Amino acid sequence: MRERDYQIAFYIIFSLMGQFVQTEIVSSKGMADCLVHTDDTVYIFEFKLMSSGTPKEAIQQIKEKGYAEPYKTSGKKIVLIGAVFGDGIDEETSGTWESCNL
Repeated sequence: MRERDYQIAFYIIFSLMGQFVQTEIVSSKGMADCLVHTDDTVYIFEFKLMSSGTPKEAIQQIKEKGYAEPYKTSGKKIVLIGAVFGDGIDEETSGTWESCNL
């Protein structure tokens, strides 16, 4: 599977939940994989395939590329989420998700 497949799945899931969701949001330094906007929070997701990075690296990418910058003045809480997907991950695999507040 490709990273894009996970973006599509997240888009469908959050859309069905009635949330405003965007994928591949362009910034001056790159593209955020997925943003979910709720009434009081903006969730910024960066997805990595198991072979290409860790959740910590995904969160670091969000910070380095400034994906949260446009939302800092919104008054909403900002949550950064790094997620790793891919073959070999099962219910016993640890460390596939990490989040932090900005």
